Amino acid sequence: MFDYSRFYRIYTQHLRKYYEVSQQNLAKAIQIPNSSLSKIEAGKQEIDEKTFKKVIDFFEKIDEDFRFSFDPDLIEEVESWIRKSVHAFLMMTYESMAYEIKPILDNSKYLHSFAYFHIQLLQGLYDNFLDIDCMEQIKELIDSDYFQDHYHLAVLYDLYGVSIYSMDKKVLKTQIQALHTALSYCNSIDSQNLKGLILYHLILKQKIAGNFTASLEHSDECEHNLQKAGAYRRLIHAKLNKGNIYAELHLYTLAEKLYRELELSQSQIDEKNIRPRTYESYSWCSLIQENNEIALLQAKKAKKAGSKFTDIYITLAYANYKLGNLEEARQSILEFRALFSSSPRTDFIQQFFVLLEKRIENKLLPALLIERLLNQLPDFRDVELEMILYPFLTAYYRSIEDYKNASMIQACWIQYLQFSQT
Repeated sequence: MFDYSRFYRIYTQHLRKYYEVSQQNLAKAIQIPNSSLSKIEAGKQEIDEKTFKKVIDFFEKIDEDFRFSFDPDLIEEVESWIRKSVHAFLMMTYESMAYEIKPILDNSKYLHSFAYFHIQLLQGLYDNFLDIDCMEQIKELIDSDYFQDHYHLAVLYDLYGVSIYSMDKKVLKTQIQALHTALSYCNSIDSQNLKGLILYHLILKQKIAGNFTASLEHSDECEHNLQKAGAYRRLIHAKLNKGNIYAELHLYTLAEKLYRELELSQSQIDEKNIRPRTYESYSWCSLIQENNEIALLQAKKAKKAGSKFTDIYITLAYANYKLGNLEEARQSILEFRALFSSSPRTDFIQQFFVLLEKRIENKLLPALLIERLLNQLPDFRDVELEMILYPFLTAYYRSIEDYKNASMIQACWIQYLQFSQT
């Protein structure tokens, strides 16, 4: 049952702050003591329908575009779209759902109604579908303390946990905590569908944070819930993530087994993005094991399948270099430069390619460029360039009989390998 009293109180405070009206002026306009309005906003006193209508009358007078709808049916209408959107989130049918809910979000009758807070939640789902950062808006909705039921709280904290992609440790910690909160709320309502989605997001954020073992702890339960929900598209993405986590933990046999299974199963599920991503992951897994022929084959498959991933060119260039295909390595570097415009990530990869070109030409590597690239590694840890840069530099220093630097780089490589397995 809809809690009108709660809505009156929280929505009144929202309107007052939105229009920048003081408590004193609003209290005077609706003919109640300032102390009463203060208690209402603090949740220590109820506000009745008659007083709420005075609030609405006041704000409709100061804003001619604001007209509040008292139609209670709008709540159920927006709620149904929230449920459909969460289902679309689970099933990864974002594009069609975003198209369907846009007219609802653009219609002011829903915004200025009892469905106001539900519309804000629906807006958060829409923004997430379009990769729009909505972390701050979702936090404001959580802090409003409007939603009390565990379903909506689970959805809110899940959105808060995935609303922005970040490598920042503080942001990731906050997001992981939010997803654990979402999971707690979800467990209390026993929703396998929503639980599978939250676990998927939690695994992904733990992976980005480098907590690979923690990610694996949830993988079987996540896959079980996705299987039960019939979310097969998301399930195959979950399996690919699991394979990538295995690779991060250097469990290459398990990773390659999953990649091969995914390659064989793709004909059963219409998921256009999974094929190139599987090839990308398989090629990188092979490259860091120095299985250069397999790495090159998988990278070419990824490219043929339509991959636009910048990092695939690291495999194409480096595997060819290691196999002695020097002209093909140069061509891969040139193609990379032609395809990708400047960005922090591409500029980082470009610096490695400058070093690689020098080695192809059998020239000395610039010490300042090596130092700059090594210093930038922590900022681009998701590229995992360490796995080829350290052995590349170790081999270079040995070739010029600089054993001091060779030992230093090798020590960095060993330390990285130990850290990446934790």
